[in-house]
Amino acid sequence: MKGSAHLAIGGGSGLATAVYLHTDPLTTAALVGIGAVAGLAPDLDVNGKLSNRITISKKWLILFFAAAGLLLIGYSYVMLSGFVQSAGFIVGLCLTILPRLFIKQRTMLFITGAGLSVAAWYADIFWLLLLSGFIIVSSFLSHRSLTHSLIGAACFAGIAWQFQQSVGIEGSFLAASIAYMSHLVADMKVWPANKRGIKWFQPLFNKEF
Repeated sequence: MKGSAHLAIGGGSGLATAVYLHTDPLTTAALVGIGAVAGLAPDLDVNGKLSNRITISKKWLILFFAAAGLLLIGYSYVMLSGFVQSAGFIVGLCLTILPRLFIKQRTMLFITGAGLSVAAWYADIFWLLLLSGFIIVSSFLSHRSLTHSLIGAACFAGIAWQFQQSVGIEGSFLAASIAYMSHLVADMKVWPANKRGIKWFQPLFNKEF
């Protein structure tokens, strides 16, 4: 199922939670937003809508390394000589060429999670620290693996619970948990739109549903 559909279903989950709890308009809007984000969260394990929104493009990092490499080559040519100059040329060329081969959007997702964890640590925001860990782990996972399982859902629910305790938005835990689960249900192969299903009980069982 496409990311836009998961976004809509997640937002609908947030709205349903708001209706169930009879929340005020501002809280209702917040729950719709929380549901929309949570509805996309399982796809952090792939180059999808949410991962692209929370990370800068890999092109910028590649451009940064290329600029640094060219500057190093120029500096080596003007200021250095002998072996050190040759080494400067080689390192500069590596900085210019290699990032194009090895930096993927997953790399940017990991960097985002790592940066977020540092910010959360210094700001002493526990739910944000947990979320950053979720993002970092997701950057290493293959698509429809642990984030598309009950373990992933339980971990995200724990983050949502800490978020509600910290921020105090009524229903945010319920909205996020339902929206996350809605993504997994929507990705099951019982639906005609899906060629693949998900493995609810991995890593214990790998049966696809």
